[in-house]
Amino acid sequence: MRERTTQRTDSTHVLAAVRNLTRLELVTEAVRAALEEVAGTSPHLLDELVDEAWGRRYGRPVRLGKNPTKPTTRILATGNDVAQLLEHLHRHGAGHGPGPRAQALHQIMVQNHHRDQAGRLRWRTAEKEGGPGLPPSSRAVVSP
Repeated sequence: MRERTTQRTDSTHVLAAVRNLTRLELVTEAVRAALEEVAGTSPHLLDELVDEAWGRRYGRPVRLGKNPTKPTTRILATGNDVAQLLEHLHRHGAGHGPGPRAQALHQIMVQNHHRDQAGRLRWRTAEKEGGPGLPPSSRAVVSP
């Protein structure tokens, strides 16, 4: 702060950023939980999908901290990973019903992402921001 300047006191932008980071942590932890579940029950299903990059992203608990790097890029990358994982499990998991963690991941994916008219994966935003809207808090999954 400099002398004789006004300080912004509106915290709406800060709260919105924190909400997005919390949702990103939720999605990332749900991916970790689903991967652990599949690895415990049918590890061969992950052979073609999981590589070193997935290990770096989901191999340990995620804590984004105060200043995460490139959160928008992470949001889209995580959403694409979830879509790829769920599609892979659906295609190759015949005879293996999805476990509770994979079902929770699907629900978390639906509540946080949507496909636009061009078929691209997008992060859900509030209806008042021009987005498709978020689920009511009473129906939202908030923990993987």
